[in-house]
Amino acid sequence: MDGSWILALFSVVAERRYARRASQELLELFHVVQRELPELSGRALYQAVITRRLGADPKRAAEIVRGAEVSFTDWPSDKELRFRHVVHYQVFDEFTHSGAGRESTRTNMGRVVARIIPEQL
Repeated sequence: MDGSWILALFSVVAERRYARRASQELLELFHVVQRELPELSGRALYQAVITRRLGADPKRAAEIVRGAEVSFTDWPSDKELRFRHVVHYQVFDEFTHSGAGRESTRTNMGRVVARIIPEQL
């Protein structure tokens, strides 16, 4: 045995841990922004949360929200954009741009996100 299965297992565990932590942080930010800006809802609220996460980059936040919309609401049937979609997209994007060797994932980050972010958000 060459030990590559151990590396793969550690990779999956690290990815899940990353997705769990990022999802929890985004859920907390969601509640903070919602309290601070109660007039926001839907897409505007999601963009405000992602802007806060990214350190005040509203253009990038709009790209993230649009990417989530394209990825999760058009296929296989039209659905309303949810915060859970935005978190899933953001967590994956953030992880895959966080360092060398992280261009993809071995785990379904959506499952981790779904355990933390309520479906109705």
